[in-house]
Amino acid sequence: MTLNWTPEVVVVFITTGILLFSAVLTYTSPRTKKILSVTYFRTALIFISLFFLFEGISILFLNLAITRIYTLFNAVGTIFFLIGISHTMKESLKSIGLMVVVILLALLLYLTFQSEVAVIVVEAGYITTKIIGFYSIIGDVLFSIAFIYIFYWGIKTYRNAPFLIKTEATIFFCGIILSSIISLTVNMFYYINPIFILITDLIFSVGIFIFTYSIIKEPKLLYILPFEINRIIVKDRDGFPLFDHDWSESKINDSMFTGFINAVQLMSEEVIHKGGVLDIILTDGILMLRESEFITVGLVASKSSKLLRNSLVNFANDFEDQFKNLLKVSCRDIEKYDGAYELLDKYFSNFPSKLISSKNDPLYLIAKYKDIPPELENKLKSIATDEYDYEKIKEEIKKFPDCVPLHFIEFYEDIKERLGFNDENELPDKTQE
Repeated sequence: MTLNWTPEVVVVFITTGILLFSAVLTYTSPRTKKILSVTYFRTALIFISLFFLFEGISILFLNLAITRIYTLFNAVGTIFFLIGISHTMKESLKSIGLMVVVILLALLLYLTFQSEVAVIVVEAGYITTKIIGFYSIIGDVLFSIAFIYIFYWGIKTYRNAPFLIKTEATIFFCGIILSSIISLTVNMFYYINPIFILITDLIFSVGIFIFTYSIIKEPKLLYILPFEINRIIVKDRDGFPLFDHDWSESKINDSMFTGFINAVQLMSEEVIHKGGVLDIILTDGILMLRESEFITVGLVASKSSKLLRNSLVNFANDFEDQFKNLLKVSCRDIEKYDGAYELLDKYFSNFPSKLISSKNDPLYLIAKYKDIPPELENKLKSIATDEYDYEKIKEEIKKFPDCVPLHFIEFYEDIKERLGFNDENELPDKTQE
């Protein structure tokens, strides 16, 4: 049997390989493989890869039976793409485009078994198979819907991306443009010269790889649109603050924020026993509160979210477990709870910070231009072999003042304790000497 090797078959198989590689890449990265929206995108890429794979096989063997069914893979892949986009943008699976694609899939299933759906033709000097008639129109509509939704998602993500991840958002948007608008535009020239379908396939697959790679490098891109997270605070049962962290400026003023937490602490024994999360809906956002035996944890965000609620509960539970001994003796030394930043990274690492808005921001300048001693950096590299971990530890070390070595800080704390200082601004009690 003679195989119909043509440039189209080669390009289609290359496209299949790039898409499958992109799908596998999302699973191998520990930072993205468990993210639900990435799971949807991965599934979409697998089905679209199958679409191109079976298209290549149908042309290679000139098999019209396979030609009839490969568009179905495209429809299923488009459905998962739209589900992933909708979940990323608004944490919902509902969209008008999704309803349209499901209807089109039903039509495709019906037309698949009708006559005159697929034919063998000669295009650009090569023998190939193609779908025709209304079946072909539905296939084009499916691609167009996917392209439009991908572009809309990409431009909203890029426009709302915080300054700190704007570079990654730019790379992401370049991939989106290639896989949507440019692919759709080039595909229109197919009706003038069939050779343009090969260019379309390559541009589409390269664009998909670029935006997939950017998500793997910076998963925060997936958490820009559904909600904005502002602040988290931990207080003991008497209302004393133990831990506080900001992601962005909140319109909820500090006194109102603290007042709500204190009020709930006085009247929320039911919540303590149930172990639930209390949502307080405000004009400028929502305050989510988690009560436990020793602490109250408050989280301010633009709106409620199942993901945020789960992150809040897990953070609160681990905080209480990790610092239980300190909480039992009512320790209020905030520095002893600095280990909570590890929990913050564990449960909230994918949420982008919006505190820095430009290159002129003092926080940005400190992080950019401050350096650590070369001897310390070399030791750090030998300990932290992973590049991501190394950079994170390095940034934490940069927070110390340049003129104060670590051993001097320890010496200072020891002397302060021996002299009886209770606070940085308080003199020792001479009456006790």
